Amino acid sequence: MQFISIKQNFIWPGTVCVLVFLWFKKMRGLVLIIATGLAVWASDSLGAMLKEIIARDRPCHILTNVRDIASCSNSFSFPSNHAINSFTVATIITLAYKNFAFFLYVLALLIGYSRVYLGVHYPTDVLAGALCGIVIGYVGYKHVYLKIACLLKTRFPDIADHERPEAKISNH
Repeated sequence: MQFISIKQNFIWPGTVCVLVFLWFKKMRGLVLIIATGLAVWASDSLGAMLKEIIARDRPCHILTNVRDIASCSNSFSFPSNHAINSFTVATIITLAYKNFAFFLYVLALLIGYSRVYLGVHYPTDVLAGALCGIVIGYVGYKHVYLKIACLLKTRFPDIADHERPEAKISNH
């Protein structure tokens, strides 16, 4: 649980996935990576702001029997930024490429569960983070990814159509 809860453990696998994705998806992949980055920035900022406003102490600060499980952050608990960020990524990528849904949502659920298991969040922190992440991922897909993709398609039709002529970008 500690391994899956540490963000740095995903740097190399994430970098490899991004490079492979860019290799195969080119312009659409770049647009998705930019939109996902902006959505995660927004979700992380929202989570940090809500933590300061709500100011809920972490369970590891209150419950003595969970202090030794994991190192406890000095920030507040509600909502879980791990959950917000992982569900934002899962949602925006899944909306663009449905084949990744199972893997990404299972990973996001495991990350959220690890935060509760380690005693650094309450289940409601993770649930609120997941809901916020899903909403932000949806908004990021609809209002960032699709708009940039449509803009590129109208401005540079040869580049956008060259990648996958059968793939149509739609506002469903």
